[in-house]
Amino acid sequence: MRRPRPRRGAAALLALACLASAPAVAQDLKRPEEQLAAIYSLKVQLEIEQRRLDEALQRYSERARAREEARHRVARIYEDLDAMVEGRAEPDPELILVREEEALRAEQEVEALARIGRQIREDIREAHQRIEILGDRIARLRKTLPSDTESLTGIWDVTYMPSGDKGVFTLRQSGTLLVGEYSLEGGWKGSLQGTFVDGKLLLHRIDSKLGRSSDLEGTLAPDGKTIRGNWQNFILSGGQPTAGSWIARKRPDRPES
Repeated sequence: MRRPRPRRGAAALLALACLASAPAVAQDLKRPEEQLAAIYSLKVQLEIEQRRLDEALQRYSERARAREEARHRVARIYEDLDAMVEGRAEPDPELILVREEEALRAEQEVEALARIGRQIREDIREAHQRIEILGDRIARLRKTLPSDTESLTGIWDVTYMPSGDKGVFTLRQSGTLLVGEYSLEGGWKGSLQGTFVDGKLLLHRIDSKLGRSSDLEGTLAPDGKTIRGNWQNFILSGGQPTAGSWIARKRPDRPES
């Protein structure tokens, strides 16, 4: 007696329920940093699901093409059989037996490919559902983020203390998210990622050679043109300070021509 196979629909419902409940609901994420981390995690999962969907669509296209080819083989085999049985072609008992075996194998192949196609269609349907849930989850989390004006967008002249090293930060703000690039004395350069909430910013400095090298915390002055705060270095080098303060002053925007 064959064992009953587990229902695919039950497993799909369980997976969808897990997606709907994780990460924590928006009201459980008190800090914007936690909400941004949740959004990032969901976006990573969304990209994974989209890749899975693309792969499933590719598999389905390949199996559908193979299924149609097998069907054409079945039709050609039966045309030969019909012609020999009906006398439209010279009957050959041995060839008839060969064609009947070929027809049986081709029909079994069509059946197997049709079964695989049904499974892939179910995978595609479930992938669409997961993508819809993730997209809705990301949209709802974005609505809970506090809105800030894009006051940090621009070019900032930066001074590190106690070393006195100088550099330039180019920042772009989108709501509470910050991205940008930096260059410092000594040839150091790389990218910046962070957040800006309630006048306070957190920047992760990612060096082009060393990777994540330091974090900077700061507070934007009321005039919106000065940032003061502290920094901490993750890369320890002999004789160099691993923490200190920093100050940034925004360059005036270029007048429109």
